[in-house]
Amino acid sequence: MTNRRETDELIERYCLGQLTPEELRIFEQWRESDPEMANAIDDHRLITDSFRVYAERIDLKKKLAAIHDEMESEQFAFKSPLKVVEKSDSKVRLLWKRYRVAAVAAVAAIIAVSSTILYYDLTGGGAVKNQNAYRELRREVESIKRKQKALIQDQNTSAKDQEQEQTQSFTGTGFAITSDGYILTSYHVVEDASSIYISNEKLGQVKVKTVYTDKSLDLAVLKVDDSDFKGFTDMPYSFKKSISDPGEKVFTLGFPREDLVYNEGSISSYTGYEGDTTAYQISIPVNPGNSGGPLFDGQGNLLGIISGKNASAEGASFAVKSKWISDYINKQREVANISVPSRKNLKGADRTSQIKKLKDFVFMVKVYN
Repeated sequence: MTNRRETDELIERYCLGQLTPEELRIFEQWRESDPEMANAIDDHRLITDSFRVYAERIDLKKKLAAIHDEMESEQFAFKSPLKVVEKSDSKVRLLWKRYRVAAVAAVAAIIAVSSTILYYDLTGGGAVKNQNAYRELRREVESIKRKQKALIQDQNTSAKDQEQEQTQSFTGTGFAITSDGYILTSYHVVEDASSIYISNEKLGQVKVKTVYTDKSLDLAVLKVDDSDFKGFTDMPYSFKKSISDPGEKVFTLGFPREDLVYNEGSISSYTGYEGDTTAYQISIPVNPGNSGGPLFDGQGNLLGIISGKNASAEGASFAVKSKWISDYINKQREVANISVPSRKNLKGADRTSQIKKLKDFVFMVKVYN
């Protein structure tokens, strides 16, 4: 019988092909007869593969930095592109000269981001964390492209004109957590936003600002930033503090399109992707616009916030648990003294009545870059 350390060493030697023929024969028999050992081997390979991918990304960044340094050295010269530009358009040439450092850096960033996206696509990385990263990286590429276009625009464009030229880049969902205008949504919805608005049928559209965020939990707290805002009525729901069980019926409200959409399912697992204890796995299909939407139980209690989905498993989605959300908000008392909702006005009501009361507190989050 081996202890844990000896077992880990055996697994590592096995994965590296360092076992003797006799050791390999005995180990293979052990692996086939012990499911826990088989799982331990799979976990070891997953961890080592993750470290390998991370090392490859670091190496790629170093190579890109070296390319950038070389392009900025005095010995490096652009030939035909600058010659053509000089003869045809002196204004573009001037802009290129002024912003070529930023342009080269942005091109390098696009290459790095695109290579990461390609890796996830080719390896079939369907895990929710990888898929969320893919969406965020894709938005980052689009942001870089827009900045490159801005480099060749007339520098005399007024601030007002530039604001009018903003394009909506992403929409998600958020929901009220206080009557005086605090909103909760997902961090990846509002990351790098220059301006954010919320809207629904009752409220119309109002501007909000970011109060604080937590990237690790994928949470963001927003606050209505409008002098005409009079406040919400009291929240009809409470944050559930206990952990819900698999099989419990749940539903969500969100904005995967312009209109509010209802969807229902059940809790599939106590934990999220790869055993993440901060989240549930739920059997509700979601789309990017559902990000940041609330998850309710049959009594109208808030169980969590929609954070992502598993693209390789149809209808498998994930939600950060309300307990973690409540703890996170309570830790930010110095930034904003927020008390999570505690009223229970939905217990015993039928689903149609619950939705009618809830819909005024769920918003489309519109993000502009």
